[in-house]
Amino acid sequence: MNLFFFSAWRVRHSLPVFLILSLSAAPSGLLFAKKKTSNFFTDVNAAWYVDKANIGRTAAEKPLVRVPLELAWKIRVGRSIGATPSAADEFIFISTRDRRIIILERNSGVRVHRRTLKGGFGGPVVIDGVQMYFNTLSPDSRLYYTEINSKEKHFEKKVGSTVASPIVNQDRVFVFTQLGKVLSMNSEQGTKNWEAQLKGKIEFAPLYIDPYLFVPTVEGRVYKLDSSTGGQLASFSVHGHMYCDLSSDGYFLFTALTNGEVYCLEPDSLKVEWKVKIGHPLFSGPVYYKGNVYLSTREGRIVKLAALDGSQIWESGLDGIAVAPPAVTDNYVFTATKSGELAAFDSESGEKLWSKTVDEGISASPLVFKDFVYYCSDRGTVYAFHAK
Repeated sequence: MNLFFFSAWRVRHSLPVFLILSLSAAPSGLLFAKKKTSNFFTDVNAAWYVDKANIGRTAAEKPLVRVPLELAWKIRVGRSIGATPSAADEFIFISTRDRRIIILERNSGVRVHRRTLKGGFGGPVVIDGVQMYFNTLSPDSRLYYTEINSKEKHFEKKVGSTVASPIVNQDRVFVFTQLGKVLSMNSEQGTKNWEAQLKGKIEFAPLYIDPYLFVPTVEGRVYKLDSSTGGQLASFSVHGHMYCDLSSDGYFLFTALTNGEVYCLEPDSLKVEWKVKIGHPLFSGPVYYKGNVYLSTREGRIVKLAALDGSQIWESGLDGIAVAPPAVTDNYVFTATKSGELAAFDSESGEKLWSKTVDEGISASPLVFKDFVYYCSDRGTVYAFHAK
C-alpha cells in the first residue's frame, strides 16, 4: 500500500482521534460488557452508622415527616425482618433474617438491588460513602465490605457469627461476634489490627465515642476498650440481663436491664451516675435524644425520662407488647408493637397523635427518613407512610 493510498484509507475509515481516545478511556462495562452496570447509588458522602451517640440510628437528622400519616406503599421482601433499615441517597436498605439485602427506592418501594448471601442478618447495614458493611450469622459468619453498585468490588472475611452491626471509623472497622470477640480490622484490606475476648454474648449495638469503644453484653456488663489496641480500660457489671443497644449523648452512656432498671454511666470509669427503676420490664434499651431518654416497655408503655437525673416526664400506653426501641425526632416518638399497632406520640406531652394497626407484629424500630416513616414486620413486609 503506497503512502497516499494508506493516508486516504485512514481518513475514510478510521475514527476521529478524540473519539478513539474517548472510547479507550470510557468504562468498558458501559460500552461493551454484556452486563450493564447500573450505578444507581451516587452519594459519595453518604453515611449511616449504627451507633446511638447523639442522633439515634433509627431517625435521620431533621426529617420532614409529620402526622397524621397514610400508607404510601408496602412490599414483602423476605420471610422476616429483625432490624431497622438503613438509609442514604434516595434508598433504604433492608437486611432480612433469610439471607437477603434488599435496596428499595424510598418514594416508590421499587426494588433496585438484591443480594442473597449464605447467612442471615441480625443488624442493619452500615453505609460509608458508596460502600456498605454488614456481617452475617452462622453458618456464614462473615464480615462483608462491598461497593453498593457492584457485587464484584468487595471482600469478605470469616470472623464468627455476628448479630450486632460493625462500626466503621475512618480506615477501621470494628466487628463484634456473638461469643464476645471484638476485632479491629483495616477497612480496605481486611487485615486484623487487634482482637479482644470479652466475657458474655454481644448481641446489641456497641458505641464508638472517640477514641473508645463501649461494648454491652447480654449478661449485664459494659466494657470500655481502647480503640487503638483493644485494651480494657474499665468495666461495669450488674446482676441481670441487658437486651438493649447502648445509647449516649456523646458523653454519658445509657443502658437498661430487663427488670426495668435504667442506668446512666459516666464514661471514664463506667461508674453509675444515676439509676432508676421504671416499674416495667424492658426488652429493648433507652434512646437518647436532646436531653431526654425514651423507652418502650414490654407491657406496652412509652416512657420519657430526663437524661440529667432519670426523673420521669411522661408515660403513655400502646396496644400490645413492645420490644422495639422508639425512633425519636424533634416533634414525635414513633414505635410499634408485637400486636401490630403503629403509633406516633407528641415528644413533649406524650399524647398519642396517630396510630394504625397492621396484621403483622413489629420487632424492629421504625426508620424515620426525610418525609417517610418505614416499619418492617416480623413476616418480612416493609410499610412506608408519609403525611396525608
